[in-house]
Amino acid sequence: KILITPSSLPYVDIKPDDILLVNLDGEVLEGKRNPSVETPFHTAIYKNRDDVNAIIHTHSQYALAVSSVVDSIPVFLDEIFSHIGGELTISKYALPGSDELAENLLNVLGDKNAALLSNHGAVCCGKNLDEALEVARVVEQICKIFILSSCLGKTKVLPEEGREYQRAMFEMKKEF
Repeated sequence: KILITPSSLPYVDIKPDDILLVNLDGEVLEGKRNPSVETPFHTAIYKNRDDVNAIIHTHSQYALAVSSVVDSIPVFLDEIFSHIGGELTISKYALPGSDELAENLLNVLGDKNAALLSNHGAVCCGKNLDEALEVARVVEQICKIFILSSCLGKTKVLPEEGREYQRAMFEMKKEF
């Protein structure tokens, strides 16, 4: 069972009673509203990732901008590995709420903590809401820095030594 926000209600207007309890098939168990149209990708992640207990989906401006232009953000900052677990990849476009969107997202997310949905924003995962929120904050920061650095020229990827070190730190962090 998972808690999920309702569909078509601005976040600033959501009250605790608006949150729904759904099963992993997306069926409403408790709540009076319709669950988020994106329930299929939330439930798909929970079904496939035992380490994920919280998911945040944003339409933040820098993530949206990047997801509308490129296919991935290479590991050019330490934070990309330490918070995400590797390259920030962008799924193929699919209609919001579709099973295809969920499948495309799972394909690029893998065991990482975040991915971008093509032309649609960010999906950030964590062991709890605090961790998922921190991943969302870092994803938006990474997207902003990527846009700014791209204006200056080709972004320099971290050398293999740096990527290996950050990969080890990410794996160690997942164990705690």
